[in-house]
Amino acid sequence: MSICKELIKYQDKLYLLHDKVKEKHIKPEKINDLKLLWGCDVIIKQQNPIGDVYLLFLNEIQEADIIEESIISF
Repeated sequence: MSICKELIKYQDKLYLLHDKVKEKHIKPEKINDLKLLWGCDVIIKQQNPIGDVYLLFLNEIQEADIIEESIISF
Protein backbone atom coordinates (compact mmCIF):
# COMPACT_ATOMS: atom_id res chain seq x y z
CA MET A 1 0.00 0.00 0.00
CA SER A 2 1.32 3.42 -0.90
CA ILE A 3 1.52 6.39 1.42
CA CYS A 4 0.64 9.03 -1.17
CA LYS A 5 -1.94 11.56 -0.08
CA GLU A 6 -3.28 13.09 -3.25
CA LEU A 7 -6.33 15.34 -3.39
CA ILE A 8 -8.85 14.56 -6.13
CA LYS A 9 -11.87 16.60 -7.17
CA TYR A 10 -14.71 14.36 -8.36
CA GLN A 11 -18.34 15.38 -8.91
CA ASP A 12 -17.81 18.76 -7.22
CA LYS A 13 -16.47 17.15 -4.03
CA LEU A 14 -12.94 16.89 -2.69
CA TYR A 15 -11.45 13.47 -1.89
CA LEU A 16 -8.24 12.19 -0.35
CA LEU A 17 -6.66 9.28 -2.18
CA HIS A 18 -6.32 6.32 0.17
CA ASP A 19 -4.81 3.91 -2.35
CA LYS A 20 -4.36 3.34 -6.07
CA VAL A 21 -4.35 -0.27 -7.31
CA LYS A 22 -4.17 -1.75 -10.81
CA GLU A 23 -7.58 -3.20 -11.61
CA LYS A 24 -6.06 -6.47 -12.86
CA HIS A 25 -4.54 -7.09 -9.39
CA ILE A 26 -7.94 -7.32 -7.66
CA LYS A 27 -10.65 -9.88 -8.25
CA PRO A 28 -13.87 -8.02 -9.17
CA GLU A 29 -15.82 -9.67 -6.35
CA LYS A 30 -13.28 -8.41 -3.78
CA ILE A 31 -13.34 -4.71 -4.73
CA ASN A 32 -16.18 -3.83 -2.36
CA ASP A 33 -14.49 -5.81 0.44
CA LEU A 34 -11.40 -3.60 0.07
CA LYS A 35 -13.57 -0.48 0.07
CA LEU A 36 -15.11 -1.56 3.37
CA LEU A 37 -11.80 -2.71 4.88
CA TRP A 38 -10.10 0.60 4.06
CA GLY A 39 -13.15 2.65 5.07
CA CYS A 40 -13.37 4.41 1.71
CA ASP A 41 -16.37 6.36 0.46
CA VAL A 42 -15.89 6.04 -3.31
CA ILE A 43 -14.00 3.96 -5.86
CA ILE A 44 -13.33 5.40 -9.30
CA LYS A 45 -11.51 4.02 -12.32
CA GLN A 46 -8.65 5.85 -14.00
CA GLN A 47 -6.94 4.86 -17.22
CA ASN A 48 -3.46 6.08 -18.07
CA PRO A 49 -2.28 6.87 -21.64
CA ILE A 50 -0.79 3.37 -22.15
CA GLY A 51 -4.07 1.68 -21.23
CA ASP A 52 -3.49 0.53 -17.63
CA VAL A 53 -6.67 0.81 -15.56
CA TYR A 54 -6.38 1.78 -11.89
CA LEU A 55 -8.93 1.72 -9.11
CA LEU A 56 -8.73 4.80 -6.90
CA PHE A 57 -10.01 4.29 -3.36
CA LEU A 58 -11.10 7.68 -2.04
CA ASN A 59 -12.23 9.25 1.22
CA GLU A 60 -14.44 12.33 1.02
CA ILE A 61 -13.16 15.42 2.81
CA GLN A 62 -16.07 16.73 4.81
CA GLU A 63 -16.51 20.42 5.45
CA ALA A 64 -15.99 21.36 9.07
CA ASP A 65 -17.91 23.98 11.02
CA ILE A 66 -16.40 25.46 14.16
CA ILE A 67 -19.08 25.18 16.81
CA GLU A 68 -17.19 26.74 19.71
CA GLU A 69 -13.72 28.16 19.85
CA SER A 70 -11.90 27.78 23.13
CA ILE A 71 -8.41 28.29 24.46
CA ILE A 72 -6.83 25.54 26.48
CA SER A 73 -3.79 26.39 28.59
CA PHE A 74 -1.53 23.93 30.33
